[in-house]
Amino acid sequence: MKAASILPILVTTALIMLFTSCADEDFQDPNADPREKFLGAWVCKETIGSAAPQTFTIYFTSYGSTDTVRISNFSGYGNTAVAYALVSGNSLQIPQQQIGVTNIPVQGSGTFSSQGGNERIDMTYLTDGNNATALCTR
Repeated sequence: MKAASILPILVTTALIMLFTSCADEDFQDPNADPREKFLGAWVCKETIGSAAPQTFTIYFTSYGSTDTVRISNFSGYGNTAVAYALVSGNSLQIPQQQIGVTNIPVQGSGTFSSQGGNERIDMTYLTDGNNATALCTR
């Protein structure tokens, strides 16, 4: 083969390799469970009003349909205090509900984020009539 006939093959091969290596690394599998990033144990630092922050662990588990999670030990009320939340992308919606044996009213929202391998969920919610914020990390 002459060098002139090999050149188009080399250029074509180089272009294929270039476009293949530029594939979107942020591709998200449409079949992936959107709840997956929330599942597991999270250490939360919660502040209610002007009170000193409290630290406790909450646990996210998947529940029922593909967008629902359960949050055990919500607001540090114990593992029998389970709140339900709906997941959409990186957002979490906690509909108005009553949790625990004393029917504590709760509702709120949260957002998952990850930077440099550090995962966090920022939540704001009402718990027993009080405004609360929580930063949860793992």
